[in-house]
Amino acid sequence: MSTRNKNNYRVFPTPDNTISYVSGSIKLDPYQNRTSVFQADIPAGATVVLEARIDASLPFVTVLTASDSDVLQEVVTAAEYRINVTNVTGNPVIAAMTI
Repeated sequence: MSTRNKNNYRVFPTPDNTISYVSGSIKLDPYQNRTSVFQADIPAGATVVLEARIDASLPFVTVLTASDSDVLQEVVTAAEYRINVTNVTGNPVIAAMTI
């Protein structure tokens, strides 16, 4: 399960953020807020793809792709998000989403 803090964001869950991975999901109520904010700490040489879907019966689609540097971006709120990380740097890639 993802970590939630008092500032109402969750870090995308992963067992090891120094390798390539597809994170666990963060689920949101898309009717509560029209937008959410995504932020990622991305070292040079790594890529993060933010994916979302509005229902579990639908496929994840790419919302945002960021490479080689940090990103802070407002996105339309969907019901479920995950990140797909390509990381060969050995440095951590950490990403979070407002809820």
